[in-house]
Amino acid sequence: MDTEQAIRDAADERAITHILTRYARAIDRFDMEMLRTVYHPDAYDDHGSYKGDVEGFIVFLQEVLPRFDGTQHFLGNMHVELDGDVAHTETYCQAWHRIAGTDGAPDHDSVAGLRYVDRFERRDGEWRIAKRQIVIDWQRDDPVAGGSAARSPETQYGRRDRDDPVYHFGRE
Repeated sequence: MDTEQAIRDAADERAITHILTRYARAIDRFDMEMLRTVYHPDAYDDHGSYKGDVEGFIVFLQEVLPRFDGTQHFLGNMHVELDGDVAHTETYCQAWHRIAGTDGAPDHDSVAGLRYVDRFERRDGEWRIAKRQIVIDWQRDDPVAGGSAARSPETQYGRRDRDDPVYHFGRE
């Protein structure tokens, strides 16, 4: 492979990994407008309990995500196979979902080890997900010992909206 092609491939891989991390931010910050920038408008998502188009996926998330006090998606290994304007990727993820306890039950964390298996397409010079399948490798529920910790007024806590510090810190 010549140097120019290697540079183009590295730039394509970087653009694709940026989309993957933007997906995690969009989910964890409950930012559906950002989520739309991750998928092509005609993309298909197979999330197990949801299979369909992007707009339907967003409606599904707007129903499901508020059930959680918070989520964090940690991305790990990212394997990208480029083939012109198409790329096939496998991205490892650990997804944490904090669920408030009810009727005296403690809070619990629903944790899953999963992989995003994606087909990316570059259209009009922009990489986005065209097709996604979630593959669950393991999952478990863990009670939160002692319930949720009291919040300190001096500490900045994450938010699930555009008031989260990531959207404005250092930009004022």
